[in-house]
Amino acid sequence: MDEDIRAVEEAVATLESAVVEHDPAAATLQNAVAAAVTHGKPIREIAAAAHMTALEVLDAADAVAYPQQAMQPWMLAQ
Repeated sequence: MDEDIRAVEEAVATLESAVVEHDPAAATLQNAVAAAVTHGKPIREIAAAAHMTALEVLDAADAVAYPQQAMQPWMLAQ
């Protein structure tokens, strides 16, 4: 199994077992997803491992790549 996909699956397992809200497990999952995207892994494979949709995978990778560029509602309405 690919290391990037394994990291995503491990992050999901950690997140699912987290009890405390705002646990760093969410950031770990986001970073693992972003790393897998950056390394060119297939979005569908990442999404399956992360229990996410393809759009959620892309959003997670985007949030890591551009942390200060959160999309605002007025940016979408054109």
